[in-house]
Amino acid sequence: MAGKSSKSNAETVVIEAENPMDKLKSTEVKEIPSKSKNGTNSETMKLLDVPGLGPKTAKMLQEGGINSPHDLMQKSLGELEEIGLTRPAAKKLRSTIAQLFPERYDDYVEELSLEDVEGIGPTTAKALREKGMSVGLLETTPIKELEERYGLTANAAMKYQTYITETLRGGFFTSALDVLEKQRTSQYFTFGIESVDNLTFVSELGNGGVRAGETYEFFGAFRSGKSQLCHQLAVTVQMPPELGGIGKKAIYIDTEGTFSPARILQIAERFKEEKGWKKDTNQILKDVMYARAKNSDIQQAISIKLLEMLSQFPDEYGIIIVDSVTAHFRAEYAGRGTLAERQQILNAHLNTLHRLADTYNVAVVVTNQVQANPAQFFGDPTNAVGGNIMGHWAGTRFYLRKSKGEKRVIKVYDSPVLAENEAVFEITPAGLVSSE
Repeated sequence: MAGKSSKSNAETVVIEAENPMDKLKSTEVKEIPSKSKNGTNSETMKLLDVPGLGPKTAKMLQEGGINSPHDLMQKSLGELEEIGLTRPAAKKLRSTIAQLFPERYDDYVEELSLEDVEGIGPTTAKALREKGMSVGLLETTPIKELEERYGLTANAAMKYQTYITETLRGGFFTSALDVLEKQRTSQYFTFGIESVDNLTFVSELGNGGVRAGETYEFFGAFRSGKSQLCHQLAVTVQMPPELGGIGKKAIYIDTEGTFSPARILQIAERFKEEKGWKKDTNQILKDVMYARAKNSDIQQAISIKLLEMLSQFPDEYGIIIVDSVTAHFRAEYAGRGTLAERQQILNAHLNTLHRLADTYNVAVVVTNQVQANPAQFFGDPTNAVGGNIMGHWAGTRFYLRKSKGEKRVIKVYDSPVLAENEAVFEITPAGLVSSE
């Protein structure tokens, strides 16, 4: 939720459990009313009671569906502007509300808009916004691209990026302790497989599963369970936090025609039954945004479009899945003569996916094909396609292989925080589950 406090109006009490991942499932929430110094609740307080908010403004806000100070804090600046409230006025009112309710909004940080960036005027901001630019995207876009696609000069682009970094993060450097605290409080959601959640549990962070803002690669032979796992993650990301999800939508980019809405329904029905999840199955399908990439050019175009699209829907999406990321590149750039070109283009595509993770704090999961190394006589000759370019991209790489029957083995192949270990899961008609 851009420009809003991330602090909940509730006190969370965690009950210790023997299994570390059980902490995800054993959280009790006790509601505590957030009141101002005079005892007024931010959700029941009248708009006219907010200092500086007159009758005309209150009427305009109410016509736009805002009936309390809390409603005003929940909206983005863009939404408030559509209602008719100017950005400066909205920021002033929200600052007043944050001061009235310090306990509820003590960590409130106002949304930074393009107009707030030093040197960007209303005309430039409007032109950039029409091209899909946002503050977060402006910070992470390479200067060369800002010149070529958005018409900014190199000096102006560097000035804007420096201002954003210093304003939002206090500068280019931070302490390792601050980074650790950010990772501890970042969002994460379950694989829906207890053994895999345990495999990814990091005691120093106190969480496991799929972490927002990180990149993951699943590679393995056909029928190893890669696409099955992707389908399940498209469901578990939508579950509410109390059930192990983060309540957000999924984006699924299909390059091989393996996406199955029927499979999504099967998996969703299982979690609805097991966890008492009340979300309508049709809505679960609607919240998986699907794109079919029939060649590498379309695949790259989709990822670039997402950079612009997600700026219009901040915090709505929790995961981007690309299944498979290398299939088209492998087919379209065959032979050693095209290897250098293929790797260069693949690297640019992977960089775009990384920027999506960094800019919008979404998990990016890709699947990858494999090939056998004929020169390897001992051990497993299976190698992931993509070479060093692919190997350096993902924060965490998992190797999946088929076992007996419907059992599959998932191994932590490379990770900065996870030990090299493996877990076993099973593919069932209702989805992927731990194997006993």
